[in-house]
Amino acid sequence: MARPWRLAKSLHTLREQVNAWAPKRSKSHDGSIGDAAHASRASDHNPHLMDDIHGVVSALDITHDPRGGCDAHALAEHLRVTKDGRVKYVISNGRIFSATTAPWQWRKYTGKNPHRAHVHISVKGDKRHYDSVTKWKMP
Repeated sequence: MARPWRLAKSLHTLREQVNAWAPKRSKSHDGSIGDAAHASRASDHNPHLMDDIHGVVSALDITHDPRGGCDAHALAEHLRVTKDGRVKYVISNGRIFSATTAPWQWRKYTGKNPHRAHVHISVKGDKRHYDSVTKWKMP
């Protein structure tokens, strides 16, 4: 039986802010908990952090929908420039940046999915970061 899971509170806050920023955006590529392909490997889309009885998912995908008011690639760049301390790494439009490896600099992303239809945001694995409900700076 699968253990109960929840999304990191910081990412829940970010998703609510994005929804308020772009209320008509498509959510077709939004995601939190991973599918079977994610479950077969290490992924922040898996509930890999334990908090009480819940596994915590520390990654969120936001659909890129400029026509609907959500330019997810611009959001990714904004997260890079503002250097929010909760960010572990972000993947967007064939690029990745992290807070630790070549900090805050875009690098080529070589994974299977170039993340053109959505942006992937992962937050750090300690509770003070993943469960911070402080509002994110928005573009």
